[in-house]
Amino acid sequence: MARTCVFCGGTPLTKEHVLPRWLRTALDPAMERARYIRFTNSSVHAHHAPLMNEQVRVVCAPCNNGWMNDLEESVRDFLPSLIRGTETRLDQVRQARLVTWSLKTMLMYQHTHGRKAQLVIPTSDYVAFFADRRPTRVMLGRVAYMNYPADDSVPLADTLCQGYSSTTGAAWISTLKVGCLVTQIVRAADFDERWQIEPFETFPSLRQIWPAAEPIAWPLPLAIPYEHMADLALPDSLDVRLVPR
Repeated sequence: MARTCVFCGGTPLTKEHVLPRWLRTALDPAMERARYIRFTNSSVHAHHAPLMNEQVRVVCAPCNNGWMNDLEESVRDFLPSLIRGTETRLDQVRQARLVTWSLKTMLMYQHTHGRKAQLVIPTSDYVAFFADRRPTRVMLGRVAYMNYPADDSVPLADTLCQGYSSTTGAAWISTLKVGCLVTQIVRAADFDERWQIEPFETFPSLRQIWPAAEPIAWPLPLAIPYEHMADLALPDSLDVRLVPR
């Protein structure tokens, strides 16, 4: 367990709800929840808990009640619609807010697991996020649509994170699913300023949101079947291409 804030190094630590309590209005209270994390190509660590009760004690009060709370409030007017699959629109401002909130939530979910699972995402990525309050230039973000679970055979919330071997720093993919909403952040290994990551290809079921792209009408025209969640979230290799800036 962290003894100082994972973002700023401050103390004392306070409890942070991984998902904001105001999301209860967008979720079916009768359904059980589960979330998972894979931290290597050969081993899996799974964790299950009631969705809205999940808390971690890894951030200080100024972070928890300050900029992190501001992130939650920045998505409050449209996040429930994304989760329930009702009509809304993601312009570039909302795309940036959604991917930033998603990264914060993914980082908090890391701390619902043991130490080995937490090491997938290095401390340096927490520090960079605290400094910039957004994903970095070595990250890409995208959003996908899944049908709302009909019963408990499909988790209402699902998180998966996988690391990849690299000689130039951390590389990982983290995927968060809540209801109909799936967000994914791909973190490439470090590269110098002469390069940038080639943008994702656009699909009817999958759209780029970081860097922010063209406006997106929600729900997307095609849903990804839940059976394909592992294929999306846990590919065998990190297929990221660099192009000149």
